[in-house]
Amino acid sequence: MLPPVRSAFRWLTAVLFTLVVVQVALAAFGGFDAVHKAKHVSISKKMIEDSFNAHGLVGTLIVLVMLILLIVAAAGRIGPQQTKFVGLIFALGVLQYILGVVSTSAPVVGLLHGLNALAIFSTSGMLAHRTWTARAVAESSPAVS
Repeated sequence: MLPPVRSAFRWLTAVLFTLVVVQVALAAFGGFDAVHKAKHVSISKKMIEDSFNAHGLVGTLIVLVMLILLIVAAAGRIGPQQTKFVGLIFALGVLQYILGVVSTSAPVVGLLHGLNALAIFSTSGMLAHRTWTARAVAESSPAVS
């Protein structure tokens, strides 16, 4: 793999995981903001949806970053195992988007949305950790002559 592609891949893994962490916080904010609004006035569906606007926007951004990461992984030939792992993460992201849309009409599907979020958190965290620590290990290993 070319050094600039390796660097781009590495940074994209960090950006993805950071966005996933922010996404979890925005989901909590959306729920608690709706509850807070309900204390003061009778809230409408629109007010609840407004509480989750940032969550929806960042979710879409996450799927886009996942797609870019998959393209960089495939184009940069980072290896079949890592490319497949990124493909799995992208598939989880697409599934998450679908579950989020369906959950507004079938709230029980929201349970799967939450569980899938944990899978995305875990896999994107593992990918970032492995990518960053693999570089550190490679740099600290003595050169073979």
